[in-house]
Amino acid sequence: MSYHPTGTARFQAGASPNRLWLWLLARTGDPLARLLEPGFCGDAYGLYEQMRAQEPVYRSRTGMLAVLSYDRCSRVLHDPRFLAWGSFARPAGRRAPTPGETPAAASPFEARMQENDHACTIAASLVKPALQPSVSRVEVTAHNLLSRAADGDAFDLIDDFALPLVTACLSEVLGIPHGDSARFADLCAVMGRSVGGRPSARQAEELHDANEDLEALLIRLQRERRKHPGGDLISRLTAARRGRTPEHDPDRLLGHVRQWERRENPDAGTTGWPSTAPARLNLEEIIEACKELIVSGLDIAVNLIGNAVAALAAYPDQWQMLKAAPQLADKAAEETLRFDPPRQFILRIASERIELAGHTVPSGSRVLVMLAAAHRDPDQFPDPARFDITRTSGPRHLAVSGAMGLESSLARLTGEIALRTLASRLPELRMAGQAVRRPGGAVRGFIQLPLRAWAAPMGC
Repeated sequence: MSYHPTGTARFQAGASPNRLWLWLLARTGDPLARLLEPGFCGDAYGLYEQMRAQEPVYRSRTGMLAVLSYDRCSRVLHDPRFLAWGSFARPAGRRAPTPGETPAAASPFEARMQENDHACTIAASLVKPALQPSVSRVEVTAHNLLSRAADGDAFDLIDDFALPLVTACLSEVLGIPHGDSARFADLCAVMGRSVGGRPSARQAEELHDANEDLEALLIRLQRERRKHPGGDLISRLTAARRGRTPEHDPDRLLGHVRQWERRENPDAGTTGWPSTAPARLNLEEIIEACKELIVSGLDIAVNLIGNAVAALAAYPDQWQMLKAAPQLADKAAEETLRFDPPRQFILRIASERIELAGHTVPSGSRVLVMLAAAHRDPDQFPDPARFDITRTSGPRHLAVSGAMGLESSLARLTGEIALRTLASRLPELRMAGQAVRRPGGAVRGFIQLPLRAWAAPMGC
């Protein structure tokens, strides 16, 4: 007789005490605990509204605070006392501060994170000019990827279109030479397979090898661009490092970002950056910014395309509008970042005792900024649960600098190209099977999204 473990047995077999505690809290009704379960595949927006109905800053029995309103999320993001943390799953060997403990402000780890964050902020402003000369080539790639689908064959939006298209965009942005393009695509495929769940031992080894190969490629290209610069991102970051082009100087770029944030949030102060930025980017910062663009940017851009197409399928009137005017693709990508963003929430750590919406936040407390909930705040966005590519009312999307700003810059560009090409090349689309959501609540997207052209319009 074969044994099929129940959900409880399967969870407990490899569960850590923290995961078991999370599982128990989720089963007793804590909405944040449900959202944070590793295999979560439920209704995230229903959980956001459940928390919002209780209070705009929800105190979970996990010990974390979830900030749900637009105004309060903006305050946390722009309050330098709330420190950014590298990822929800912290780097191995690094312990997050416990409540009541003041995080070390000047440890080598935090200093390196801050430097890399500066490099990502600079790189984010350079992605669009790096891609602009190559947009026509990327559009040709997009059309070629859809050639099989145009004959009426079913295709998977994620594997057959979004992933190779974003890889092509990354190749153009970074100036990957033709001789390295096949290997670069293979590396991106490994990176793409690594998201959406805990990798197996074999996948972890492949990911480690791919990361080393990617780093070696980037170091080689950076050295080549020092001697023979071009218009790609690596050349532009290297020029900023060497100080050859004043328009790419890090101090000036960061200054522009700070001025913009002060205009958007005059009472928020700074984002926690030091008053003076390093005058040059070093090799490590350049490589880390490029790796961040490849790893996180690939993930977020692919999922933005998937989420946008799913939203257009759910709102056929919006798909009809985009078909009639493919130039609305940029607005469709922007509305997707509001309506169903890939990056659903981010983590902040309180560096000192802080008062937040009537809650005392002890030093070391973990605070989740619920970006997806904030962008559906009914006090800010009329009819917030409706997908509307012509939306003009409501505030700007919450701006996050550093790595998130970098990944969003790539997602916007590739999302616009993808949606414009789909609307013009395959105006008649429909779902061709069961879409499969990726597990987990922090990043929302699809593992599979099967589509078919010609048979019926999308949404039917």
